[in-house]
Amino acid sequence: MPREAKLFEEAKGSVVEGYLLLSEGAGNIPPNWVDRARDSRRGLHNRLAEVLRKDRLRGLQTLRDWEQRYNKECFYRGIRALLELKRAGKTKI
Repeated sequence: MPREAKLFEEAKGSVVEGYLLLSEGAGNIPPNWVDRARDSRRGLHNRLAEVLRKDRLRGLQTLRDWEQRYNKECFYRGIRALLELKRAGKTKI
């Protein structure tokens, strides 16, 4: 059973706080979490492009949804980078 991803909310979007929360236990950010966050953000691109072209405030929620997904993607990528630095002294990202 997949576990619920609550780390972003618990860390309030802070990469450092997320890393510290993870390092308290035996945590990891699998590469597919970063991939899923990126794919989720990209899934909004067509709708967001339409909103931006029309330049309407009605699309403000779509813009905020995209921003939230972008922030999560960066959050998971940042923690992944910190974990790679800890393990190998360098990142692949």
